[in-house]
Parts: sequence; C-alpha cells; structure tokens
Amino acid sequence: MPVSPLPAPPLPGTEDRWALFLDVDGTLLEFAERPDDVRVEPTLYALLAELYARLDGALALVSGRSLGGLDALFGSPPWAMAGLHGLQLRHADGEMRETKVSASRRTLVLHTAEVLARAHPGVLLENKDMAVALHCRSVPEHYDTLHTEIKRLLPELHGYELQAGSQVLELKPVGMDKGKAVAELLERAPFAGRLPVYLGDDLTDEHGFAATNLENGISVRVGAREPTLAQYSLPGTSSAQAWLFRVLNVLKQGAVPHAYPFGGNA
Repeated sequence: MPVSPLPAPPLPGTEDRWALFLDVDGTLLEFAERPDDVRVEPTLYALLAELYARLDGALALVSGRSLGGLDALFGSPPWAMAGLHGLQLRHADGEMRETKVSASRRTLVLHTAEVLARAHPGVLLENKDMAVALHCRSVPEHYDTLHTEIKRLLPELHGYELQAGSQVLELKPVGMDKGKAVAELLERAPFAGRLPVYLGDDLTDEHGFAATNLENGISVRVGAREPTLAQYSLPGTSSAQAWLFRVLNVLKQGAVPHAYPFGGNA
C-alpha cells in the first residue's frame, strides 16, 4: 500500500508557547562520511540562538552525539542538550545528568566493536566512551551483515542494546532513549507547560516523536524514511532550516524576548 504524504508542519500561533526539540545530524545538518567532518555555519548558530531567546530558552538539541561532541560542534551553546540519545543531559540551568557505566563494561563493548570494525574494512568506529557506533556510510554493503553479527553478540554484552540508525549501528546502555530525554526536559523550566515540537530524521527519533505525540505536540520527520510516528514532514535539512526561519519570523511578531546570554559561536 502506498504511504500518503505527510503535510508540512504548521507555524506557531501568536498565543502558542512552543518548546523546540531538535535532532542534529540529518535534521539540522547534512550527514558526512565522518562525524568529525560536519560543520555548523554561522547562520545556523545565529538562527538557533535567536530561537532560543524568542522561546525564553525552551530549545534543546537531542542527539546521538555526546555532549562534548555537541559543545565542540556548536561552540558550547547556552541551550539545553541531550547527548548519546539521552544518556547524557544538560538541563537549561546547566545541571548535568549522566548514566553511569562501569569501565570494564565500556572496555568490553569497545573491544567487541573494534573486532567487528576490523572484520569489515571501511566501517568507521566512533568511540563515544559509554557508547560505540559503527558507521557504514562509505560501505553500506556491510550494514546488514554487521546488524546480524551485533544481534548475535548482544547476549554477551549485558546492559547494552543495539540502536540502529541511518547507516550506523550503535551499542549503547539500555534504559534511555530520545523520547525519555524529551519527557525529562518537559518536567522542568523553561520547557514545562509548553507544547513540544520535535524535528528528527532517523529511527532513533521515533522515540522523540512518540513522546511528543503523547503530549499532543508537533512531530516532524525530516526526509522520507518510512514508517514513522511523525505527523508532519519536511523534505530535508535545508527545508528544516527554512521552516525554522519561518517559525522565528512568526515569533518576532510577538512579545520582546527575555535577555539570555549567548556563549560561543559556530
């Protein structure tokens, strides 16, 4: 059965109080063969900074990257961020929360991933400390085989699970996902009481869509991946940025934002 195309997301009404939750790779930024090759243009940083101010701080990045990686990419921004699919979380007030994993468990998982990467030339291993990702973007033919091998090995990696994504397979501690991170952020200022609006492109973002839908929010898939729980869709990263610019223009017609300090730049 053909899938009906999803509509474009709406813009905020003058009385709406939105909270923006934004995935990074594949949503705000195009993918690169190596995660370190991605760069944030000054125009994107300026857009996010102004949205953050207009929303009284209710903007968060929700990413598979670590918080350290996000800080390096965005220049240590002031907004809230969930890293490693929510295993790391920095609240809007700067308070940190991080899942604890023993050094022996991290070492075992890293060693397992290293063996798999060596067996599949061209697969890029990304060590995220408590999580490990195997990127197949330059050798997509290895993806299915790796997926099968990791599932076979999972019973030996107690406390870890497989998180599949767009040409990436990640081993991460169980018990946390992007949806739980969104729900946690929504419990505290400045997100509490606001309508969640979540933009994401990947399978990992389905948890975020689910959490947003439970709050009667606005879930937006970037790209064309199916199936999805998202209610709306934008074709790609450039259209996602263009839509965010339109959101900002609507917000500018409202009240003057509170003053927020802006640290760093891209």
